[in-house]
Amino acid sequence: MNQKHFLAKILLCGLSALALSHCKIPYEPKLKSTDTNALVVEGFIDGSSPISFKLSRSRKLTTGDTASPGSELNARVIVEDDHQDAYPLTEAGNGIYSIASVININSAYQYRLHIFTANGEEYLSDYVAAKVSPAIDSIGRALQNGGAQIFLNTHDPANATRYYRWSCTETWEFNTPFYSSYEYDPSNNTVIPRLVQINTCWRSDTASLIFLGSSANLSSDVISQMPLAFIPQHDPKISVLYSILVTQYALDVNAYNYWLAMANNTQNIGSIFDPQPNETPGNIHCVIHPAELVVGYVSAGNSSVNRTFISNASMPNGWNLPSDCIDTLVPNNPAAFKLFFSVLYDPVMQVYLPGGLVFYSASIKPCVDCTLTGTNVKPSFWP
Repeated sequence: MNQKHFLAKILLCGLSALALSHCKIPYEPKLKSTDTNALVVEGFIDGSSPISFKLSRSRKLTTGDTASPGSELNARVIVEDDHQDAYPLTEAGNGIYSIASVININSAYQYRLHIFTANGEEYLSDYVAAKVSPAIDSIGRALQNGGAQIFLNTHDPANATRYYRWSCTETWEFNTPFYSSYEYDPSNNTVIPRLVQINTCWRSDTASLIFLGSSANLSSDVISQMPLAFIPQHDPKISVLYSILVTQYALDVNAYNYWLAMANNTQNIGSIFDPQPNETPGNIHCVIHPAELVVGYVSAGNSSVNRTFISNASMPNGWNLPSDCIDTLVPNNPAAFKLFFSVLYDPVMQVYLPGGLVFYSASIKPCVDCTLTGTNVKPSFWP
């Protein structure tokens, strides 16, 4: 092969590789678009806190559909035991049904949920035994992978629990970079002293992940360093003070297997080696149409809770990132007020310049007003 033919072959190969690298066609799977409208039941018959259930309906499955399920309204929801006791729940809106007071769960009884929907359907969960959760021993943290890993320790000295589920609610305090002493009054286009602070706020978030643990294959009923929330470095959740409230539920093996399948369907689908999605039956059934799909699993018992706090002072130096918020000066006149404060900026403080000129320092609203992403009402449990 002469040099000219050799160079031509190299060029052809290069062009072919370049063409292949730019001919990637996105794959859009053809999903089965079925509006199941299945009833979805979320909650726990708890003897340690007020009972609350959420009823909703599944949505039509379409590519890119991220809307929330529709709430099931105007239903009658009743907790029943196998000794003819009934505890009706009150509708609170948005598909939430609850009891204000804590009911006494008898570990010798069995319990179920009874639902009558507005369209005349009736649903019953299977009777389940009430299981008492042991106390949570501790909630700790470890610095790893560039962040803070929150973990839990628990055990049952009677070796009677074996199957566990946890839910987590995080709450954190945070501050805006600027403390505002003034506010804009749009009714008369003036700046007036601020009476309610908007610099310090709190925000809460309930984890959507399913946390499960089992000691069924261990000689002792011990759960050690169960990983829960992970907080990356520089996350503002620990910019001042952070709290996590963990609720622990004791499950039977059937409930554990249901939640494990749900976790596999929703959380462990990142690769071809993960479990394949499947339709997981719960323990709730339609009385008139037994074959109807109902999503959910009702368990009963006494939960246990534990809360811990983590302060910013306990974190390594450099946890908080420097603020990129800047301020600007706004002239003390109505035209400037309307231009700056009606939409994008909030006033911060008065600034006096030489010659008697008065300005207001200001910054964009997210740098001043924490109520845009939280509440300035301090939680009752906050120190």
